[in-house]
Amino acid sequence: MSTFNLIKATFKQPALLIEARKKKGFHVFLYMLVLTFILSLPVVFQSMGLLNSLKNDGEEIVNKLPEFSVTDNELTTTEKKSGFIYQTDSMIFTFDPEGKRSKKDVEADATKGVLTMALLKNEAVIILPTAGSTADVLDSNVLSLPYSTPQLNNINKNFLSKLLTDQSQNTILFTVVLFTSMFIIFLSLLFDLIIMTFFANIFTKLRLVQLKFTEIFKILVYCSTFPTILSAALQFIWPQVAIGSFGLAFTLIIYFNIFPRPNRKIKK
Repeated sequence: MSTFNLIKATFKQPALLIEARKKKGFHVFLYMLVLTFILSLPVVFQSMGLLNSLKNDGEEIVNKLPEFSVTDNELTTTEKKSGFIYQTDSMIFTFDPEGKRSKKDVEADATKGVLTMALLKNEAVIILPTAGSTADVLDSNVLSLPYSTPQLNNINKNFLSKLLTDQSQNTILFTVVLFTSMFIIFLSLLFDLIIMTFFANIFTKLRLVQLKFTEIFKILVYCSTFPTILSAALQFIWPQVAIGSFGLAFTLIIYFNIFPRPNRKIKK
């Protein structure tokens, strides 16, 4: 059965989705990329807003920043009480050379759909925007980079100024955030599908249906079509609400409905 017919079956005849077990692995992978793109659409629009406001936010942040450098893998500055938190609808930036805040504090401050950056005493923390997926549960959208990392060892005010205010650097930062977020969403989707496959495998065995683990995985990929579209649409309406569990449950319900309930014979 063609991919187009499998997509139609999701909405009209879920029982036909069992034919997805015959799809080649490469085709399933490509379809997962399509689903990832759909799930990424809210992040794409959020990131576009980030690009538009980054220059203004960057200038405000740079004006607040003192001269600083990294010495012995620690953030240092000659000015006392120079730490601050800058927050807008698209970005949260923390500068803390005194070590008053931790990674957990930064994560607590972070808001879904907002780029969060923090220069802490011993590390830089970046929290990428997500779209209500399991990435939040896995903590995979949080990047913690110690200053011992070669790329950060020479970070200073001039470097950060170029990163936040230069238009070409803004575009690079936007591209990195966008593709990294999409990669995280893909991993999250893969993780969700593997977890669902374990539950679906148990259900399938109880129904005495002979399907391999990989065949169940393929079927679930196509079962997730409508839940993915619906989840992305809901993220545009309620971007602050985590609806990953809803998508998982809906996908499993569609899978369960592929198999008819066994007829029970009534003894007379």
